[in-house]
Amino acid sequence: MMQTLRRDYQRVQCVSMSKVGMTCRKISTILGISKSSVQRALKRYEETGDFRDRRRTGIPKTLNNRNIRMLKHLIQNDGRHYSARKTTFRFINTLNNPVITEKRKLVE
Repeated sequence: MMQTLRRDYQRVQCVSMSKVGMTCRKISTILGISKSSVQRALKRYEETGDFRDRRRTGIPKTLNNRNIRMLKHLIQNDGRHYSARKTTFRFINTLNNPVITEKRKLVE
């Protein structure tokens, strides 16, 4: 989250400096970022009128915050070490809607 705020702030700075008349090279030197990053920020602002990242595509998350807490509780409070496969099956048995596509949550 903090990194996103910093990126947005840098994009605002890029646009502001550009409106004052600074070149992309000068802006990149002052902010300590690449010239292509400055150009990309300016292009995005011209196209969309916004500084923020575009909405990402892909498979929507299937685990909500409650399910993530349940999974962490299941892993931490048992004391035994199960394989990812066994942990997945144990977790599915505790859910009302047993559809999981996010194996990476087991690793976190």
